[in-house]
Amino acid sequence: MGVEVVNSGGFEVAPAPFEGKPEKNGKLDQGKGDDAPINFGSVGELPKNAEENNNKVVNSDAPKNAAEEWPVAKQIHSFYLVKYRSYADPKIKAKLDLADKELEKLNKARTGVLDKLRAKRAERSELFDLLDPLKSERKGFNTMFDEKRKEMEPLQQALGKLRSNDGGSARGPAICSSEEELNSMIYSYQYRIQHESIPLTEEKQILKEIRLLEGTRDKVIANAAMRAKIKESMGQKDDIQGQVKLMGAGLDGVKKERQAISARINELSEKLKATKDEITVLENELKTVSEKRDKAYSNIHDLRRQRDETNSEYYQNRTVLNKARDLAAQKNISELEALANAEVEKFISLWCSKKNFREDYEKRILQSLDSRQLSRDGRMRNPDEKPLIAPEAAPSKATPSETEVVPKAKAKPQPKEEPVSAPKPDATVAQNTEKAKDAVKVKNVADDDDDEVYGLGKPQKEEKPVDAATAKEMRKQEEIAKAKQAMERKKKLAEKAAAKAAIRAQKEAEKKEKKEQEKKAKKKTGGNTETETEEVPEASEEEIEAPVQEEKPQKEKVFKEKPIRNRTRGRGPETIPRAILKRKKSTNYWVYAAPAALVVLLLLVLGYYYVL
Repeated sequence: MGVEVVNSGGFEVAPAPFEGKPEKNGKLDQGKGDDAPINFGSVGELPKNAEENNNKVVNSDAPKNAAEEWPVAKQIHSFYLVKYRSYADPKIKAKLDLADKELEKLNKARTGVLDKLRAKRAERSELFDLLDPLKSERKGFNTMFDEKRKEMEPLQQALGKLRSNDGGSARGPAICSSEEELNSMIYSYQYRIQHESIPLTEEKQILKEIRLLEGTRDKVIANAAMRAKIKESMGQKDDIQGQVKLMGAGLDGVKKERQAISARINELSEKLKATKDEITVLENELKTVSEKRDKAYSNIHDLRRQRDETNSEYYQNRTVLNKARDLAAQKNISELEALANAEVEKFISLWCSKKNFREDYEKRILQSLDSRQLSRDGRMRNPDEKPLIAPEAAPSKATPSETEVVPKAKAKPQPKEEPVSAPKPDATVAQNTEKAKDAVKVKNVADDDDDEVYGLGKPQKEEKPVDAATAKEMRKQEEIAKAKQAMERKKKLAEKAAAKAAIRAQKEAEKKEKKEQEKKAKKKTGGNTETETEEVPEASEEEIEAPVQEEKPQKEKVFKEKPIRNRTRGRGPETIPRAILKRKKSTNYWVYAAPAALVVLLLLVLGYYYVL
């Protein structure tokens, strides 16, 4: 539970380098040994020169310092600080994994949409590149067309003037092309009046037309002058028409080319419009995907913030440990000791005062204890003890009760017809099994509550495999319960069918009563011959009704013996034999045809002789 912080760099004193010879058999080799004489002061022979004395002193193997001869043992200061471990909440971890997967999907979808959008934008730029020269070309054809139209306008105006001078208005008479033509028309009208015998009304009409023609004389003269001027400037009417036709042919060619370019432009414009629509759709899709991705980012950020909040004490502990390492590196023992004592006191106060703190700390160290093969209280785990953290079962491996029982129960189809005499103890057995299941559930809940560890929640239990006998019993109970439900459904259907049959029987009884009343009325009037014909359909109806009534109990699943109905017909009045009428013999027409033919032949012969 604790962490030993040992900072050797701050608390160990490294010995100085030892230049002498190593020890031999526990004794220090001092060069000459014990036999070498030791001189004190000026006693003894003096060295020949000072240089030899200096060399002897430097090369002496005797220890120079007491620390070298008796080195001090290493001094290690140990301070224990509480270590907080990081804790990964499984719920937050699952949410983070799910959010990461969703974010990955959204990123893939966004990249796909971006690729499509880039392709469509490239296609749009290509269409723009194709449209720009076509539009400029169409613009050139438009200018050419306008120029040719301007060239044709004076010729068309001249032709129009010439045509308008030839014809008259709808209100007045036709305007003559020349003054000579006008004079000839007036002379013809005058000649008619003078030399022809016409009625007075017609003469008045001719005089009126002559006056109108005289009124158009000024116009005729003006038109003749204008026509002469046009002929002088532009030529004859036929020449003008020829020029107009030639210019019209060139104009038609320009028009066709312009139409072809316009059709191509329209086609490309439609493609461009469709591409723009697709781009707008993709942009909207990109916007929605980006919004979803931003939401996923914010969700992940919130989850990470929650995870960091749960591990806030872990991060604080890291800062404390880093501070302790810095103090150890600085060899500041007093401050390090004060820091360690303060942290321990703080931890003990929190442990004793707050339950949530204890639960949180136990959750954090649970994984560490399990990895070190320790129990919850820190002792070594016994061989028969289970691990503190149960291994997560693979989702594919399920218990036999879940994998086998349910499919078999679904695979077995219920029989359509079952005997009504079902065993009554089935209901009691089903009730007992349900009660037993409830008791087992209650017991399991109680066991779960007992197994719950203080501050750590419920430990995960290993699912026990179900035996084949218990699985078979469970399948049997499920089949019995399903059979009971099917019987209840069939009973309800049988009750409905019985109610419908009762209503139908009542209606048929009413029909029979009506028929009997009609029979009685007919017997009084019609006699015995009609009774026989009516009794036959009655018997057939009764025979048809009988199987219907016999089939109904089959729906109720009740086997009944078919009732034997003895039909005894009452003796009525004896039937009178039917009168046999004599059929008329068919007349042979050839008997009459032969004498008629002979008579006709005789008449023809007599007539022939009479004519001769």
